[in-house]
Amino acid sequence: MTDEQMADFLGFGDDPRRVEAVQKLPPEKRALFERMATLDTEVELWLAGLGPKPAGVMIDLVKGRKP
Repeated sequence: MTDEQMADFLGFGDDPRRVEAVQKLPPEKRALFERMATLDTEVELWLAGLGPKPAGVMIDLVKGRKP
């Protein structure tokens, strides 16, 4: 994930310091956020019926919504 993509994922908006803020993240936090972004994509694909349910993830759905 690029610094720009990470800034978007973290919701930094149009702040001119957004890339600088991402670059200052400690490596372990950066890795955590990248994993969160990956899981977000995997869950969305699963909900759309386009992929398997991510392993090791608990998903709480609104009652009546079927994956």
